[in-house]
This record gives sequence, C-alpha cells and structure tokens, in this order.
Amino acid sequence: MAGVLRVLGVAGLACGMCLAQVGPPVCAVPAGKQVPSLRPTVGTTRPSVAAAVATAETAAADPSMIVTAEPMENFGVARYRLEDYADCVGTGGCYWADVDAQAKRAETELNRLVATRKVGEKLVLVLDIDETSLTNYCEMKREDYGFISVPFNEWAVSAEADMPLPGTLRLFNVARAAGIDVFFITGRQGQQKAATAKNLEAAGYKGWKGLALREGPQKTMATVAYKSEERKKIVDAGYRIVMNVGDQWSDLNGDAKGEVSVKLPNPFYYLP
Repeated sequence: MAGVLRVLGVAGLACGMCLAQVGPPVCAVPAGKQVPSLRPTVGTTRPSVAAAVATAETAAADPSMIVTAEPMENFGVARYRLEDYADCVGTGGCYWADVDAQAKRAETELNRLVATRKVGEKLVLVLDIDETSLTNYCEMKREDYGFISVPFNEWAVSAEADMPLPGTLRLFNVARAAGIDVFFITGRQGQQKAATAKNLEAAGYKGWKGLALREGPQKTMATVAYKSEERKKIVDAGYRIVMNVGDQWSDLNGDAKGEVSVKLPNPFYYLP
C-alpha cells in the first residue's frame, strides 16, 4: 500500500499542471526504515514559523528581558521555513511551483535553440541528476533537512529514489522529441552508476545518450572542474551543447558551458 501511495504521489506531481497546482509527492517510509522522520520528537508538534517569530518578538518586548544581538536567523526556525517552502504551506512560497516555472522557461528556450539547428548538427541537452532530474525530497524531509551522509547515500541507490522532477522530465521529453540527445552529468560516485541508471529509467527518462559519474581522480576534483571535463568530452565528440540544466552554480559554471544555462532553485544544500 505504501508503494502505491508513493507512485500515486509522483503521478499527482507529474500531473500537477493539469490540476493547476504543483506540490510535493507522498512519501512512504522506506523499506527497512523504522521511522518516517529522524527529527527528535519532543513535546508537541513543531510551531509554525510565524509562531516562532512571534515568541521571540514578544519576549524581546518584555522590559525584564536582557536581549542579545542575533544577526543570524535561528537555525531551527530556518529549517521550519525550509520545510514550509518544500511542503508548499505558509507564506514563503512553493518549491515545486518555482521549479516547474523554471522548467517552462527552459522549454521555451530549448524550442528556440532547436530552430537554430543546422543540417547534420548534433545537439545535446545536459542534465544534472540530484534536485534536477530526480528529487531526494522524501529522504531530505526524513533527515529534517540536515543531510546525514550514510542514510542519504543509501536512499540515492534505493528503489524509492526513482522520483522525477516533473518539469525536468517534461523538458527531457521535449528534447528527445526534437531529436536532441541527452547526457546526464552527476557528482555521484561511480559505484552508484547501475542503481542511478535504473532509477532514471524507472522515473521515465528513457532513451538518453550518456551518463557520467565521478570515476578515479574525478572523485576528488572540484565540481566545476569535473563537470567541465565531462562537458568537454561531449563537445569533442562533435556535439553542440545547447542547454545545461542544474540546481547548483557548480553544475553550470566552467568550460564548455551550455549556450543557455538553466539554474533550478535548491534551498536544501550548496555544492561549491
């Protein structure tokens, strides 16, 4: 039943545009996991962001309080804000709608670029994977957006991780229909290649041309250098990289850049 709910959640996400709304998928408890969340359960459910802010403001207005300077937002409250954005609740916007809107802009640009193709020219779309082609939302939510490397990497190669970002899948299909080859370049380690390929296929990415993961010396390279190296291989093979899509600046910067680079929102983590 849990697997059915997860599939329905992804299907609902993929059909979000026909329902005029886009939101997060349903997350089942992964096989072998004992709890749906690693967040400590203390007292009642967490307060809203507004309630946390109101508590601080009320206390600060009390003349018996000695208030400290706090130049940075409390990390716990920041996580509440992040969770609200990911779950499309509260007043902080909706991550899924923002990603989908950017994917639509990318589609428009891709169609324009296709129209510039010369006879015999090989065009390519380059896609990152994590938070670009596949979403790790369910595991990030389970980890309370703290990134715990062992369970996160276990999730990435599990059958539960075949969850596409619908806008990117839509862009992929537009590219394939136009005869554009698609290459995936990800910062994942080479030993994850078979599971990654399987999850891409299960998520609906069918008919792609190449999949690059970090191998050998690349495992310790800076992301910009690694991804530039892989893009150069594509160019050297005679391709014209018309578009490159990623959620990190390090996915897009460097040499052999796409003619158009598309930055997707990612408030969850930063990879230099």
